Amino acid sequence: MLRTLTTLACLMPVMALGQNVGAPLRGTSLVVNEGPGDQTDPHVSGSLVAYTNQLSLSSSEIRYHDLASGRDQAIPTEGGYDAISDISGEVVVFTRSTSSSRVFRFDVSKGGLAEELAPRSGADRRAATVGGQTVVWQELGYTAESAPPEIFAYRMDSLALTRLSEDSSVDRAPAVSADGQAVVWTKCATSIDGCDIWAAQAVEGGYRVSQLTGAEGEESLPDTNGEVVVYVTRSTVDGAPEADIAWQPVGGGEVHRLSLPGTDTNPNISGPIIAFERWGVSEGTPNFDLMLYDLRTQTYYRLTETPGSESLSDISVDANGQARVVWTERQDGHLNVYAYMFRVPSDCELSPTDADPAAVCASPGVRPLLGTLVVSNANGESEVVSSEVEGIGTGVLCVDNGFEGTRASAGRVWLGRGLLVGPSELGRDVAGMARAVPLQGRRMLSARLDDKPGSAFRVRLYGTLSCEDSQKDESFEGSELRYGELVPAESLGTGSDKGGFTHYFVPSGYEGEQASAPGLTEGDEASNHASPGCSAGGGSASLLGVWMLAVVLLRGRAARA
Repeated sequence: MLRTLTTLACLMPVMALGQNVGAPLRGTSLVVNEGPGDQTDPHVSGSLVAYTNQLSLSSSEIRYHDLASGRDQAIPTEGGYDAISDISGEVVVFTRSTSSSRVFRFDVSKGGLAEELAPRSGADRRAATVGGQTVVWQELGYTAESAPPEIFAYRMDSLALTRLSEDSSVDRAPAVSADGQAVVWTKCATSIDGCDIWAAQAVEGGYRVSQLTGAEGEESLPDTNGEVVVYVTRSTVDGAPEADIAWQPVGGGEVHRLSLPGTDTNPNISGPIIAFERWGVSEGTPNFDLMLYDLRTQTYYRLTETPGSESLSDISVDANGQARVVWTERQDGHLNVYAYMFRVPSDCELSPTDADPAAVCASPGVRPLLGTLVVSNANGESEVVSSEVEGIGTGVLCVDNGFEGTRASAGRVWLGRGLLVGPSELGRDVAGMARAVPLQGRRMLSARLDDKPGSAFRVRLYGTLSCEDSQKDESFEGSELRYGELVPAESLGTGSDKGGFTHYFVPSGYEGEQASAPGLTEGDEASNHASPGCSAGGGSASLLGVWMLAVVLLRGRAARA
């Protein structure tokens, strides 16, 4: 989808959790195109990549590249200025600018010339994105030249064209799920603020449209895999602005937030994996690097760590767990497109006999950390500390007695109604304990300390192990080591009800980072990701050529299978 980058407590569970170093992601780095001119805005579906190739200010084409064969070809422009593409399966959609701005489709398997979708005289369309048989775009001036942009969905099989938005708001940045059944976009009160996430789900006879986020905060840049909607949410934490990645069910529900200090932007989701870009200010040269987050295991991976910035990324994960990430990188004054292929770590259950709980507590490896409690007794009263956790299979419970205090002689730990540590099991001579425990979905992990002030202990609950065998694929060559860190996401409640949640998960190594990237304001998702462009809220057909030149570096992408 189009990334329109305009200027834009003491008894509570401990939220700043420790992290585990995960197994490296083994894969292959590939060059998509680093030839003359600028190659940018890549999108990936399976092994096919579509991207914009701009040879000059007046010449731009869409090319498609097969990561398996290396085949790279251009789509005939027929004299137009082609840019901002997307791809689903073997179908590429893009915007062609001539005397007007129109949306075209090209079938890689058939070749030939591109075909205009739903032709209409005077149409001003852009930001096309595709999933399955559904193509979604932003259309300006549908009822009047000065009217704000609206979102339209077009079915390539039935030829049905549906208007999804109809108001005075600025509707932009659409995305569609890989199966074409869910559409998400940003709706703003003005061109720079009052932004929230909306969704439309296909139902019999049309679409069910709903608002997912509320007035608190600024949300933008959504994407969806058909089940989950991921987006950027901006807020102020301790007086400093933060841009974080958040997600919730496509039909609305509990919201989760990956709260890292600083600026995170441009989330893409395919299967269970979110890819996004993070402004790293702790490095010698601050820049954007690529990150991955696994929703199943709550594991955070850094995919790149280079002196330059990687941006405009996209991800595709197929049914066999093969993942492909593509991005744009500036080198020697030019933009180039690269890719990285790897196997997504699988989820598997571990029986109590498959690992020694004590060894797990000493070195958890890639096991996901489901929750942590730090239990202390500051005022001499015994009180319960709780945190909701979720998991299935067999987990490992670790108790670190004397953590941030003296060893406790009495206390208890329970999961749901099941007592895991009894009141007499702790003692001054007990440094800790480790045991396998059954996980039964969503439960409250609770603990209580019954001892004198100054005593304390910590509880850690780890989930099932992520299988490492799935990462050992002989078709991939070894590359630079990548690492994963466990970063549980913060629950923000249901829907737009975000009030009262002030705790954030911070991975180790990020505590000292600055709050945000230089030059990023509330209306600027990532100023170094793209050259300045015109507002998405309007513009006549006579300015389309200028607009296309200005936004050729802007981001577009859709969720992939």
